[in-house]
Amino acid sequence: MFRKRVNETDSAGETTNKVKKPRKAMSKKKKRRIIVGTIAILVIAAIVIVPKLMGGEPPALMVTTGSAEKMDLQQAVSIKGTIQGSEKADVATSLNSEILSILVEEGDIVHKDQVLAVLDSKDLEDDYQKAQTALNQSKFNYEAAKSLYEEGAISKEDFVKAENTYKSDQITVNSYNISDKVNIKSPIAGTVTRVNVNIGRYANDTENKEPMFVVEDLQNLEMNVRISEFDISKIKVGQKVEITSEVLGNQAVDGVVSRISPTGELKDQSSKEMVIPVEIDVNKGNTNLIAGVTAKATIEIETRSNVLTVPIDALLEDPNTGDNYVMVLDGTKLKKIAVELGLEGDFNVEIASGELSEGDKVVLNPTFDMTDGMDVTPAPEV
Repeated sequence: MFRKRVNETDSAGETTNKVKKPRKAMSKKKKRRIIVGTIAILVIAAIVIVPKLMGGEPPALMVTTGSAEKMDLQQAVSIKGTIQGSEKADVATSLNSEILSILVEEGDIVHKDQVLAVLDSKDLEDDYQKAQTALNQSKFNYEAAKSLYEEGAISKEDFVKAENTYKSDQITVNSYNISDKVNIKSPIAGTVTRVNVNIGRYANDTENKEPMFVVEDLQNLEMNVRISEFDISKIKVGQKVEITSEVLGNQAVDGVVSRISPTGELKDQSSKEMVIPVEIDVNKGNTNLIAGVTAKATIEIETRSNVLTVPIDALLEDPNTGDNYVMVLDGTKLKKIAVELGLEGDFNVEIASGELSEGDKVVLNPTFDMTDGMDVTPAPEV
């Protein structure tokens, strides 16, 4: 029921080669401490175990223990993701004309509708002239057909046909807004983060079919993460988030969960686990946090102060009833105590109720072979 959380691996996947330092000689003081500790263990074995072996009794089971203690407990979900601008525009065009000028560079700040590049308009103007000529001809035909129809010289069908052709040619000519088509504009205000074109090339002649320009709002950053279906029920809009990244060093910035997707998706093609996209608004402040870097988001689920806890490893769950127990050490005997659990942290869990007190010693990694009143030998605490 309870599992230790596994730390995420470095998304960069880099390996650091370290030079192996020569091992320092062990001090005499440290050697004495090791010798004394070893002697203590041997003495316990001699006093407790050996007499039982001599008398034919099996030695008492040796157990390791932890403590029931009060602490501030936090439940959180940690996940890695990429920092990006809160708004992003891929600027492209369907007009594949030669690029005459590029008016911005990467890093430039632009406003909405600012011209980023200008394309050659010759082919577009030629097409416009052809469309205008066709419109003039269809207008003449329409007016002639109208007169003939009013005189009864042609059928209504022929008149409607001429009228429809004229209207269609009008729509075609009106669609030729040459200025808008050859002046490539930014649809948003932001920073130009990518320029994928060169003067003299054609607008659609970009590597891997990339957009001509990428513009992002870098003043307002966000982080998109994918939360496991097993944790998504804990996530709510408005929850506080702590964000850390290599570029921040020891600093951290605040964030807040701003959006939870209504649908999930497969974690990857080889997994059946579903994940749900979650959007986090980032309060960059005056830090060095930039778009494009990997960061870790710790979403705060709940925090409780000064509550009684035990290590998660001390819990024993009854597979039939689902009830939870701890084995408390009373001298050298075990006492089985039923407990109700509260908030779960990374390593400790809150004891909401049960006959357990602060300072009680609890057995770590208990097994079903351990019974109430069983005689055990506590392992020495190091």
